[in-house]
Amino acid sequence: MATMTSDGLSLTERRRAQTSNDIHLAAIALYEKQGVDATTVAEIASAAGVSSRTFFRYFENKEHAGIPGQFSLRNRVARFAPSDGSPSSVLRQIEGLFEEEILSGVERDEDSVRVARLFAAEPALLEEAAAQLQRVSKLLQVVLSEHCPSLQRSTSLMITDLAMTTWHTSWETLGQRYRAGEDITPIENYREHCALLREIVR
Repeated sequence: MATMTSDGLSLTERRRAQTSNDIHLAAIALYEKQGVDATTVAEIASAAGVSSRTFFRYFENKEHAGIPGQFSLRNRVARFAPSDGSPSSVLRQIEGLFEEEILSGVERDEDSVRVARLFAAEPALLEEAAAQLQRVSKLLQVVLSEHCPSLQRSTSLMITDLAMTTWHTSWETLGQRYRAGEDITPIENYREHCALLREIVR
């Protein structure tokens, strides 16, 4: 029987999570120092104290190592069970889910700030984030088709696109706001973008 830690993870899971975080922190430290383009996987692996082979057990590429939070979002979407209802009610449920994801990362606030700042300076990270969000978007479409049968496919697709665009845009602009010296939290910024969406579509 696997030994469990106080947070409910097995020792193996805890070690994997720690290694993943070590690689991520090494990556963003190097990106802050010399930029994404000038950084190699070998440098990230060395800074994290692992081999390049181990690096690729955790991340698809060096850009991915800078934004591992998408894994958490994807897992949260996979567990999502929205109630069937009107398009606006389903969209609000998704926004609530995304708020939960942001709030669950309170302990990672400093890390979130660093990544958001890098988003504003490193287009490669934004491109990687967009690619990962495409996978999350497809998963969300599957979830909606299973739990919200009253929605037409075109409606489901539009809800998904609106939700994912709001999420992505909020993180992109958060980095810009931090670099401009604004004092705002990720959840405040996300809620502002949700309110902006309401203004646009009403």
